Amino acid sequence: MLTEGDIFGLAGVYFYVLAVVAISWGLKDHVTNPRKIVHILIGGIVFFWWSFDTRWVMAFLAAFPFIPLLLLATPGSPIKTLRNSVLGSRSSEGHAYGLVFYAISWTIIAYFLFDDLFAASIAIAAMSFGDGMGEVVGRRYGKVEYMRHRTAVGSLAVFVVTVASILVISWFYFDFLGYTGGTIPYNLYLFAIAIGALVAFLEAVTPGSIDNLVIPLVLAGFLHMMGA
Repeated sequence: MLTEGDIFGLAGVYFYVLAVVAISWGLKDHVTNPRKIVHILIGGIVFFWWSFDTRWVMAFLAAFPFIPLLLLATPGSPIKTLRNSVLGSRSSEGHAYGLVFYAISWTIIAYFLFDDLFAASIAIAAMSFGDGMGEVVGRRYGKVEYMRHRTAVGSLAVFVVTVASILVISWFYFDFLGYTGGTIPYNLYLFAIAIGALVAFLEAVTPGSIDNLVIPLVLAGFLHMMGA
């Protein structure tokens, strides 16, 4: 049975996702890659997770349904309506299964880190905000490649945005909400810098086709083992 918190969380997540998709559609003629708007802004779901009371609701009702939906919206989908939908348009703008992998990571993390939303939120934020902004900044301002398709400016952006995201998430969960389901690091700034560097490294060495799986899942496992 759904609790009030679960209902509020579901409503918040679905409304937020619809709003992000609508924004990407409205800006499609004004930005180079509307898909990146979805990739980056969807990370805001971490600010709705606190309201869920039930693990299976957060994982299998708030996250899992997006896996088959996005899979059916890929360019190879047999369902023309979904293939030509707003989600289908966003899928065709990058790696065909990139958003599907995003939803898979979201589901796994929501289920296994339900009792540690601080670590779960950092893992999602690293994928959405850090990795997303790194590509945007790298493509626009990056001049020096130190690896294939990786620029110093892009990696620096991954690092800076990830560090900033950790600090904001920490404030939101521990200071604003008074969250008790995780442990705030003794030295938050040193922790944020170390995790930012790790995410920048993972983003640099991971092929773009699977980074939406590798970055959040590796980071989530690492943070869980650290007890963050």
